[in-house]
Amino acid sequence: MEIEDHIRVVIENSKYAGEYGTDDLISKMKASGRSGLALSSDKEKQFLLIFVDGQPEGAALMSSEGNLFGDKAIYLCKEDSKFKVYVCDHRYAESVAAGCRIYDKGHLHGSQLDDIPTIGGAKLSRGTLKLIILENNQPKQGVRVSIRKGRQMLLSELTGAEGNVTFKLVNGIYDCVIVDRDQKIHKFRIEFNDSRVETIIEIGGGMNE
Repeated sequence: MEIEDHIRVVIENSKYAGEYGTDDLISKMKASGRSGLALSSDKEKQFLLIFVDGQPEGAALMSSEGNLFGDKAIYLCKEDSKFKVYVCDHRYAESVAAGCRIYDKGHLHGSQLDDIPTIGGAKLSRGTLKLIILENNQPKQGVRVSIRKGRQMLLSELTGAEGNVTFKLVNGIYDCVIVDRDQKIHKFRIEFNDSRVETIIEIGGGMNE
């Protein structure tokens, strides 16, 4: 059975338990110790978190661009998502989580980055960050580039024909997460501290997962 079908069957045989934002969802499931599936949907994609005995153990992102599972999905989870929760027996939740296991849970349990620093004392400065993604010195078109601060995803875009994406950001320190067409993850720390910055990223040189 495909994992999408497995998820559908489990949800159809689970009990609906309400709708929650990401932070409330994690805290309430942890406090209750319950198992279940939490589903966030929009027109383009569905994001799923699987809880086993109150702990987030699996994740899946399903869209027309393709499916991502486990840590790959977590890196693209928006903090302001709303989830519909379906509680079920521990065994059923564990069976779904087995196919999309989360190993890096830091993005679900607080920030891993320093706070955004102030520029010039009391004021924050905004600017434009242009990233050019290369592999073997060639532009990489159609890869997903996301800008995160801790577990919060701020912006996400696909690279164009020249391998570039552009983001408007407050100056500070960010994580850049790149998911290529082979679903490999490349993570980089970016310090953005000017009105306009253009940076080339060679995805062979980051920390792949």
